[in-house]
Formats: sequence, C-alpha cells, structure tokens
Amino acid sequence: MTEGKEAKEVLTPEQAQELVKYDLSTKMVPFLDRHLIIYMFNFLQEMEIYKTEDINRALLKMLAETNMIDLAMEMYATLGEEAPESLNQRREEVLQQLQDSREKVLSLLEILEDEDKVQKIATFKSMSELCTAFELEVDVIEGLVHYAKLQFDCGNYTLSGELLKHYRSMMAQDSERPMTTRQFSCIWGSLASFILNREFEAPSPGVEMAADVIFKIDEFLDNTKMAKKEVLLQKTWLLHWALFAIFNADKPDAKLLDFFLNEKSLSVISLSCPHLFRYVGACLILQKRLKHLVKDTVWIVHHEAACYSDPVTRFLLALYVDVDFDEAQQELQKCAQVCKVDFFLNRHWAEFEENARLLIFETYCRIHQCINIRMIASKLNMEAEEAEVWIVKLIQNAKLDARIDSEKSRVVMSKAPASVYQQVIEKTKNLSFRSTMLLSNLEKREKELKEAKA
Repeated sequence: MTEGKEAKEVLTPEQAQELVKYDLSTKMVPFLDRHLIIYMFNFLQEMEIYKTEDINRALLKMLAETNMIDLAMEMYATLGEEAPESLNQRREEVLQQLQDSREKVLSLLEILEDEDKVQKIATFKSMSELCTAFELEVDVIEGLVHYAKLQFDCGNYTLSGELLKHYRSMMAQDSERPMTTRQFSCIWGSLASFILNREFEAPSPGVEMAADVIFKIDEFLDNTKMAKKEVLLQKTWLLHWALFAIFNADKPDAKLLDFFLNEKSLSVISLSCPHLFRYVGACLILQKRLKHLVKDTVWIVHHEAACYSDPVTRFLLALYVDVDFDEAQQELQKCAQVCKVDFFLNRHWAEFEENARLLIFETYCRIHQCINIRMIASKLNMEAEEAEVWIVKLIQNAKLDARIDSEKSRVVMSKAPASVYQQVIEKTKNLSFRSTMLLSNLEKREKELKEAKA
C-alpha cells in the first residue's frame, strides 16, 4: 500500500444493499438543478453502492440535458461505447450559440471589464439612465442573461456567476419595479453558481455569497403574490439547496442555520419534504451553538416520526424523548452508515460521533449525580480508560461542574435545579409550530370533506 493513502474499502453486495437504504438521493433529485444532481451522482459513483454502469448511465442522461458535450463524450468512452455523431453536431451548435450570444453582448462585456465603469453603474438611478450613459439597448442587457445561461450549461460556473451578478446589479437600478420572473430565475442561477463554485464564505465583508442569495430568495417568497402551492414548492427547493451551503462550508453561516431551523422552514419540511429531518437532526448534533434549540426541535421531529425516521432522528428521540441510552448508542452506530452514504454528512462523521457522545454524556449527567465510568463508557461505545481520558478533557474544556473520583472510578456531578421561570418557558414553547400544523390539518380535513361531497 502506498504510504499516506488508505486502502479503499471494497463493499460486498450485502454491505452495499445495507447502505442503499440510507441513501436519500432519489428523494432529493426532484428538488435539485441537474448540475447539482451531477455533483451528487459523482459522489455516489465513488461510494460504489450502486452498479458503476447504472450510475454512469444516469450521469450520461443528466449530461445530455446540459451543454457539457465533452464530458458526455468521455462518459460514452467510459462505458466502452462510441459517442453518436449527433453529439458532435450538437457540440458545433453549442459553440456557435456561444459565439453568437457573445457577439450580441460584446459591447456590454467590454464595459464590465472596466472596473471604473462597473463602479459607475451603481450610481445610476434608472435603467434608462444606464443605457443612455453607455449607449446600450435594453435588449443587450437582457441578452447577458442568455449568455450567462449558456456558460452555466457548459459548466463555466464562475463566469456565469459573475455575469449574473452584474445583471442583477444593473436590474437593481429599477428597484421600485416588481421583480420579473427572469430576475427571480437569475437569483436562482446565482445561487447555483455559488454552490457549484463552493463559494460559501465571503473573502471580505460585503461580498455576496450563497447564504446571502438564499436569504434574498426567502424574502421574495415571503412577500410574493404567487399561489401558496407554488410558494411551498419554491421553499422546498430552497431548503434542499441550502444544504449545500450548510454542510459543504467549513463554517456554516449562523443566520443560515437559523433559517433552516426556524418554524417556517420546519413547517415546510413537515408538509412537503420530511426526509430533510435527517439534516435538521444533523445540525442539532454538529452545531454546539444550537443546544438551546434541541429540546423544541426534537419535539417536532418526534411529532413527525410517523412520516420520516432514520438513525439520526431516532438517536435524538432515544436520547431526549425515551431517555434510552442503550437505544441511543445502537442508533449512533447506525449513524456511521448513514454518514458514509450521505452526500452532505460524509465528511462530518468524526465530528458527528464526538458531538453525539457529548450529548449522551450531558443527558446522562442531568439525571445521575454519580456516574460509573465503566457504565458511561458502554453508553459511549468506548473502553473505560479511553472514556475516563475523554471525560477529563470534556470537564476541562466545557468547564463542567464535575469531578473525577478515581478511587471509585466515577464522575460526581453538581446539579442546580431549574428555576420556575425556566420551567414555564419550556412548557410554552412550540405554540407557533403547533398552531401552524393544526391549521394545516384543518385545511386538509376541509378539502377532504369538499371532495367527498363532490
């Protein structure tokens, strides 16, 4: 084996089948752009839980719906097949489209390459003023969107993102006018470009990133006059796309986490995509700063358990609802398989396991004042010596009010009773979510009665 590289694990058919049941890609694909789907399929290809040819065929089908002709040709070669002649013809057509589209907006592209002129754009009060100053036709500005989309479909996400950023900046001059469908589509295009370019963290203050675009889409949907059904669909898409910015960023935006876990988002998840409760649970486990949300959010996960359940959600329910530490430990072991096969959680398993153990320990400490180290070690799936070292570090780092009694091999906790005020707060939380779900259930019931009478 080459030094510095780990041998790749070869899965048996039985192991692969066991992992497949935790794969959510089929549930997520309907809410993703095909370029994002290709991104996910490449991950599944590496996991080898499906037949390689099946994944390659699926990738080829996705590529056929884009302008990434060269990649499609490579995929045919991978499959040992000759690419159809029509693909070569299409390649020439795409190149011609790119050239024609670029020529139409060349005068605008030259302006956008001049930093002084780009800064001047922000000073104009209207689109007509901008067009007059630079001697441009409105059609040229609108043509920039078509050119950006062509570049995006060819896989040139960086250029596409820059072009869309400029277009949106120019459209901002007419901020008093309602947003058009094209402008709204451009915001989605910007978000896709940010995700595919992995631009999740701003290099400097004021630079727009994926999270900022997500907030803009969410704000628009909160104030739009679209039909409720369409708004629900758009918000469902948005929550799926937000996963890329949450789990692929080195440090997810705190406001983005709040958006994903707020009551409106949880209501959308309950109504149209309960499989996202996996990621709700993962956020609670991975992000220590969300500790204050755990109890309330787990109640919602418990309420929706009949609609969706997996080792991540069951771990939280076992720990906080049933207070069954043995069950929690069993589910945590299954979470290793979930993270292995999950596109978003794969790289987070080590942190996931560590934080989950911390939650087990904290919960155990709340109901036991004296804790046998061997006992807690079994709950954490650790050796007693390893657990003692882990607990000592935890007490030091988290500044827990506890001490190790080495003679009796136990941890002694100091407990403070909850105040009456805190107890009242705990009992009155979730009222908004309960009201939302009650209203939703009543609307469903009313619709069913009307359909029955009809």
